[in-house]
Amino acid sequence: MEPVIYRRRRDRLSRSEREWRVEDDALVSRGSGAEKRYRWKDIVSVRLTAEPLSGRPWRYVFELQPRHQRKIVLDNAHFISPGEYEDRSAAYTPFVRAAAARLAATNPKAQALIGETPKRYFFLLLVALLALCGLAYVLVAVPNPFDNLPYSNLLKFGAILLMLPVFWRWVLKAMPRGVALDAIPERALPPVAGS
Repeated sequence: MEPVIYRRRRDRLSRSEREWRVEDDALVSRGSGAEKRYRWKDIVSVRLTAEPLSGRPWRYVFELQPRHQRKIVLDNAHFISPGEYEDRSAAYTPFVRAAAARLAATNPKAQALIGETPKRYFFLLLVALLALCGLAYVLVAVPNPFDNLPYSNLLKFGAILLMLPVFWRWVLKAMPRGVALDAIPERALPPVAGS
């Protein structure tokens, strides 16, 4: 197999571009003359998500967690100068697909987590639930012109009930999901140019 290569410069502290290669036995990182190999069998988790930041609304992240080592975080943003980044999705997407294929070949039962981490999802869920409760409280406790209507309490209760399906839909849509590495959905990777 011909190695698939992806190059990027992370930030202003990086002296030069770091090269990442997908090889048959390992993910290889080379930068500043040093080479590091992460064997595929030592990768214990994978996560893919869209994670926009200021100046990079198109940013997607590929996280790999090697056993007993720091997490590897790769994205499709290449640092050019402060506040200026280049979108390298054209090289990033084939690289991620090749890495996922090698991981799937090494461990056919492995899955990639798509979306938020479970901890962050739980935190966001609590914040959204508190916001929903706060909105319901404001709707009931704050006086408004509709309070003079004979059925105002029923209308307020109906408005609260109408908010619940919207909240539940968000809960289900945002839930982190595991998918097989050979079935990564298109939404987990940057859109193809021109589409």
